[in-house]
Amino acid sequence: MKLRQIAVAAENLTASRNVFMSLVDAPSDFTDPGVGEFGLANSVVALGHSFFEIVSPTQPDTAAGRMLTRQNGDCGYMLLFQASDIKPVSERVESMRIRKIWEAERPEVSAFHLHPKDVGGAIVSIDEMRPPESWLWAGPDWQSNRSRLVGDLQSVSIEVEDADVTAGRWASLLDVPCRTDGDSPVLDLEDGQTIRFLSQSCVSPRGLCAAKWRWLGSVNTMPAPQIFCGVELVFTRDN
Repeated sequence: MKLRQIAVAAENLTASRNVFMSLVDAPSDFTDPGVGEFGLANSVVALGHSFFEIVSPTQPDTAAGRMLTRQNGDCGYMLLFQASDIKPVSERVESMRIRKIWEAERPEVSAFHLHPKDVGGAIVSIDEMRPPESWLWAGPDWQSNRSRLVGDLQSVSIEVEDADVTAGRWASLLDVPCRTDGDSPVLDLEDGQTIRFLSQSCVSPRGLCAAKWRWLGSVNTMPAPQIFCGVELVFTRDN
């Protein structure tokens, strides 16, 4: 299981998109008309073989809009995982009684979204791409439009009410190992990616709150950690 894409929700898509494009120095982004089904507009940027999406509501009463209200502004929104075979994941979803809130079956992709209240922390998408090296949600030309400065996603942090319980649920869902690092449970994914869960007993934990990316530029130009749309972006030259 590999984490291919993360998404944030923004109140102003154009302004957020312009800031992000400048930060990562990408030739172009992709606007997916399909997200109109969810009452959203978006921007998807390719970073190495990973992707960063910004979504913004275009109509009232959307999941993203409710999250923006709950978090009092821009915030983490969604994690999209690539599975080599979606069928066993779907079977685990059923056995865990997790609700699917959207499902697609096309020649190029099988995918479903899971209810955030059942999973905890964020909306989760499971996607099986055909062929596996493609990523439909970033459009047909993403490989030629990748960021010149930022590479693959290395890790994310998710803030929830009970880190141990939520991490255990995610580990069972994704069928990945869970270990303890300090006081935090951590899931180990493919290619060294990790997901760290943080406990926060507040009214509305932030969910997706940090993401670490491989920096491809020179050390002297590497940005300091910064908050973008409610998520801390960290860049590193380490593998």
